[in-house]
Amino acid sequence: NMGGLRKRMPITFWTFLLGGLALAGFPIVTAGFWSKDEILSAAFGENRVVFFVLASAALLTAFYTMRQISLTFLGKPRTAAAEHAHESTWTMTLPLIVLAFFAVTAGWTGIKGNFPLLGGLIPPWFEEFLGSMVHGEAHGAHFSFEPLVTSLVVALGGLGLGWLVYRRITLESGDPLVRWLGPVHTLLRRKYYFDELYDVVFVRPAYWFADKVAYWFIDRRLIDGALHAVARAVLAIGDFLRRYIDLPLVNGFGDLVGESTKRFGGWFRVVQTGRVQAYLIAGMAFAVLLLSYLALTRP
Repeated sequence: NMGGLRKRMPITFWTFLLGGLALAGFPIVTAGFWSKDEILSAAFGENRVVFFVLASAALLTAFYTMRQISLTFLGKPRTAAAEHAHESTWTMTLPLIVLAFFAVTAGWTGIKGNFPLLGGLIPPWFEEFLGSMVHGEAHGAHFSFEPLVTSLVVALGGLGLGWLVYRRITLESGDPLVRWLGPVHTLLRRKYYFDELYDVVFVRPAYWFADKVAYWFIDRRLIDGALHAVARAVLAIGDFLRRYIDLPLVNGFGDLVGESTKRFGGWFRVVQTGRVQAYLIAGMAFAVLLLSYLALTRP
């Protein structure tokens, strides 16, 4: 979806180019070359299998780096967004410039003293410092042409192959690797079907467990069943309290007090006739009873 950004974003292009060349290990002028040469030299002296694996990885790194550069910055714009692209502000480009500067110059401090022509021009102080920290003394690996030639071949070969494949790509032609590799490209693009395997082995069983076991058994049967059992027990206790404590005792006692008061009032209101004669007769009767009591009890 890009292409042709070299002229529209020149600062981004040149900094990206320097960083990409360092990543690919472009010879002599990038820091990536010196670090990659050190790694290949160490692997060549220790284990040839590891050396060839690293060299193959370096070749692929250089190839996809040039693929990035070609698809993004070279050729013609393949979309309207690329056609109208413009350079970023200085707050974005300044960090790129700083990184690009060190992507080129940082490796110069690691040039070995026995490297042809360039050795000894810049003291390898950083390597000597690290060597003294790790081993107690500065040391360096013996120089060998085989890893140097291999580093040059894989870096330049990968960059050149990437440029040959993607220099004239268009939106209609698509990625040439798709046509050339066929099923192999599909296998790589699908990441060896690892996501599909992960889905079958882990995701689907997790969904099944969540739906069938966790929801229907644990949630609906155990948790909901326990809550329903507690609710039924609370209702049963409440019904017991209502039947045998609230109604007969609490309400019964209150009803008894009220009914007794009502009956006493019914009996007593017979006396409350509102007639003076009845009150006078009742008073005289009470006086007679009191006098009789006093006469009988006094000696």
